[in-house]
Order: sequence, then structure tokens, then C-alpha cells
Amino acid sequence: IPVPERGKCYLKISYYLKQGNALVVPGSVLGFDEILLENKDGRNQQAVSLLECRKEKAVSMQVLETDRFLTIETEKFTYRYSKLFGLFEQLQLHGEELLAAPMEVNIWRAPTDNDRKIKLEWMAAGYDRSRTRAYATTWKTNGESVTIYSTMSVAAVALQRVLDMEAQWNISAAGEITVTMQVKKNMEFPQLPRFGIRLFLKEEYENLKYYGLGPHESYRDKCKSCSHGLYDATVEEQHEDYIRPQENGSHTDCDYVMIEKENQTVIAVSPKPFSFNVSYYTQEELARKAHNYELEKSGNTIVCLDYAQNGIGSNSCGPELRDEYQVDEETFVFEIKLLFRKEE
Repeated sequence: IPVPERGKCYLKISYYLKQGNALVVPGSVLGFDEILLENKDGRNQQAVSLLECRKEKAVSMQVLETDRFLTIETEKFTYRYSKLFGLFEQLQLHGEELLAAPMEVNIWRAPTDNDRKIKLEWMAAGYDRSRTRAYATTWKTNGESVTIYSTMSVAAVALQRVLDMEAQWNISAAGEITVTMQVKKNMEFPQLPRFGIRLFLKEEYENLKYYGLGPHESYRDKCKSCSHGLYDATVEEQHEDYIRPQENGSHTDCDYVMIEKENQTVIAVSPKPFSFNVSYYTQEELARKAHNYELEKSGNTIVCLDYAQNGIGSNSCGPELRDEYQVDEETFVFEIKLLFRKEE
């Protein structure tokens, strides 16, 4: 089997039933194995290309600072960063606003049936109502990019901090945003449901392309029925219509994801595999409703870009989640890059 020198390559071996029986017809798929092949450079080359800084002709980058905001402006984009929360509140590209609501650091998920016990600990810890707070924000520019540094925390009102963070945001002249978050967890708190960034994209995006585990949902402890590949789907197809609404539709071990509508594309890429959800329903809506027929779309596209999610197999009717499937590291680093493209 020829293996290219560069690229993430897997050998997938599928097994089919040779002779049928009363229940299964001949040729039915029995299962598969997936083997990662070694080569000189096993990185996803599309991700490598996206991670490279896009060259832009000389543009004037202005930074306007007030007590509450940093506003970064060029002829192409206007981004507004909150010094209170350490996140972007507005992302305006070619005069069009991309966000329907401010960006969030996200540690909550709509509890699954298996979370029926652990969710009580999560709610007591305030995970479902936690917010970020930025204590100090500084910035610098070299003319070709702007870098913002924020010291932050995540906590619920009237409770001690769950997380302490040092965040570094780099905004290039091309409008690309790269964030690196160094996170330290207070180990008195229970394992996290997830850690990541949540975006509320204005209006409904329709199409989705990603490289990772697919085609159906996957989690760190629930992914053996998926295989690595480049998948092309719709946002609507990502929703798993469980009778009782709950967390659903995640894809783990991904290198990049592209979310598209008409002539506009939002891209997320990371040097380390991440997981994501894309949905028309907020996690609050999924947690609030008891039946699937009661769900109401938000009118926006909700994008969760996660360092990781806690495993699905919690101890509702069995053993506790194994350590390797928990989001319970004391320290970790999350890095992700956002790119925004609009065809003229």
C-alpha cells in the first residue's frame, strides 16, 4: 500500500458477512478496524496550511481603548474585545456582524441521561451558571498583528473560582484570531462537563465540513463506531433527536471544521485535535425541555469548540467514568485558531 510522505493516513479494513442467515443478509457490514499509518510527517496538511499565518498586503491596524473595550480596526474588519470578560463581543467583517451574542468560555453541557447523578455535583459547583471575569488586560502591536493578554477566571456568582486562566489572543492583519489559554483548575471542584469556547453565529449556517471522527456523533469514550475522514454534511444533520433532549452531536479528534452559509465561511483549526458541536439549539434549550417535540431553534448557529468533553458513560447505572475519559486535569493548554472568509 503506497503511503504518502506527508499527511494523516489511516488504513480502514471492513468486514462483511459472507453467508447470510435468517436475520442478516449476505454482504452486511460486521465491523471495521482502523490503523494509523506511519510516515515522515503525520500532520493533517490542510490543518497545517490553515494554521500558517495568511499574508496580507500592508494594512493599517488601529487599536482604540476604553475602560471596558479594546476595538481593533482595519478596512476589512472591526473586532471588539471585552476587558471585563476577556472575550470578543463583536466580530464585524466587511461591515457584517458575525456574532449574535458575545463569545463565551464554556464548561457546561446539557446533561445526558447518564449524567443524572454527576449533574447534581455540577450544578452545586455552579457550572451551569459560571461566567468569565478578566482581572487585567494588556496589549501590544507590531503593525502586522495585535496581541492581547488577559488574566481571567471562571466562576459562578458567590462561589469560589473553578478555573484560573492566562489567555493570549493574536489578531493578524488578515483578521485571523488565534487564542492560547493556559488553564488551572481548582481540584476541590468535580470533573468538568467540558472546556471550550462557545460562539453564537448570527443566522443559520447550512453546511459543514470537517476532518475527524464521523459521520455520526462521537465522544472520548464513545467513538469506536466512527472512523477518521473528511466529512461533508449539513448543520441540521448534526442534531441527534433523542426523545429526551440532551447533549448530542459532538465530533471528537478533529483537526479542523468549516461552517458555511452562502458566500461566508467560519473555520476553526488547532495544532492539537479538538472536539466540536454545531447546532441550531442552545445547551440551555436542550436542558430546559423534557421532550424532543418541545424544542425551539435559536435562530442562530451555536458552535462549541472544545479542548475536550467529559465522557458520556458516567455512573448512572454502573462504575464511575474512567480517569482517562474525565476532564479533570489540574493544568492544561487549549489553543485554537478562527478564520473568517467571505467571497466577494
